[in-house]
Amino acid sequence: MIYRFTRGEGQAGIHSLSDGASLSWKPAPGPQTKGKAKVCWSSALIIPSAPVASSSPPAGQPRNCSRTGWGPERGADISNPLSFGCSTYCRLATPPRRQRAMARVLIVGAGLTGSLCAALLRKAATRPLHLAVWDKAGDSGGRMTTASSPHNPQSTVDLGAQYITCTPHYAKEHQSFYDELLAPGVLKPLTSPIEGMVIKEGDCNFVAPHGVSSIINHYLKESGADVYFRQCVTQINLRNDKWEVLRETGSPEQFDIAVLTMPAPQILQLQGDIVNFYFLRIIRSTLLLTDVSPKVISECQRQQLESVSYSSRYALGLFYEAGTKIDVPWAGQYITSNPCIRFISIDNKKRNIESSEIGPSLVIHTTVSFGVTYLEHSTEDVQELIFQQLENILPGLPQPVATKCQKWRHSQFAKDLHVDNSKRTSLVTNAAANSPGQMTLHLKPFLVCGGDGFTQSNFDGCITSALCVLEALKDHI
Repeated sequence: MIYRFTRGEGQAGIHSLSDGASLSWKPAPGPQTKGKAKVCWSSALIIPSAPVASSSPPAGQPRNCSRTGWGPERGADISNPLSFGCSTYCRLATPPRRQRAMARVLIVGAGLTGSLCAALLRKAATRPLHLAVWDKAGDSGGRMTTASSPHNPQSTVDLGAQYITCTPHYAKEHQSFYDELLAPGVLKPLTSPIEGMVIKEGDCNFVAPHGVSSIINHYLKESGADVYFRQCVTQINLRNDKWEVLRETGSPEQFDIAVLTMPAPQILQLQGDIVNFYFLRIIRSTLLLTDVSPKVISECQRQQLESVSYSSRYALGLFYEAGTKIDVPWAGQYITSNPCIRFISIDNKKRNIESSEIGPSLVIHTTVSFGVTYLEHSTEDVQELIFQQLENILPGLPQPVATKCQKWRHSQFAKDLHVDNSKRTSLVTNAAANSPGQMTLHLKPFLVCGGDGFTQSNFDGCITSALCVLEALKDHI
């Protein structure tokens, strides 16, 4: 290897090392320094005439290193070549390992799967990653969102998932995930009474004391990702072996890897080059159909994405003044005899939070049939209809100080809400076939889809999907 040692006053020289090895140096171009020499990476010629391993230090020099090879000690004056020792030579003769370039990774969707993917990718990365999470909503959570009262941010309601059920199987398979959330109190056992809830043997129910969105915020914090809200992705194009992602507002950005975790219908609405990759350039190895024409493969994948179907619901959050009393013996109740309302929760009571400074909060989830019937109606009209039905179930409720009506067009609540293990707001009635956990759309650069629409519609389904996305990307991060 060639290294340059620049001496003061532009001098050059050569010194013979032991066993016939020699070292020559000459002035480096540019300004010279006086006094002790500078060391630059690009010059001095080390010319061993015998194996370096057999060389010994020049006469009279201390044997201060067991490593082989001799060169200038740190801080040595090159004008006195006899001060050469082995440590600096070893340092110079071994160029620093070139680090892999930082990869820019975009995760679209700040829900449970997206936040989990960000956290898992950060932990597994073997090179620097720039993680960005974009979501079209104004806050994190996705279908595990928590809304706050405009009058008191401590008064909240879970408009999406209500509580999480862990089955014995997943208690073992995903134990580390549950432990991670239970240790800091992100999750706690559900002890409040929920009327009409069916409990299977061995199941454990958990509630998030600070709202279910705290689960997502936990993973986003662990990931260290840059999170941006109100970022609605519209197009994805291939530019110079990178994904150029366009959004409704803001300039396009390029990424080395893109992970899409929004609902399948929203993925199918994306424009740009990505459309061609859905339907013309599907990765054949994904479906193991190497002998089939691209058109047939594209049709197969189109059918997979389109087969992911969702039911729709509304959720209405009600916030009350501090001191308001709602005198019922339960924290949550499943309703079976109302055409509009399926579930009611007194959220602060569900979480065992009682405070004289925070008023109670209620959340009402509608039935699937009501949601489908009034899907295209205004939220104001729907809210009024829910109030009318609520009066039949809980007559005499005081007037709330604030409300929040949420339409879940692509949401996931089970057909039988009381047995769904994540208590989502709507149902994935069919998951994508032949794509367990994730769907890889393109390899170089990587484009992958994930979410509970590719597994099962519950909390553990999102964990499974995130792990599958990680498995697909692990050799590229």
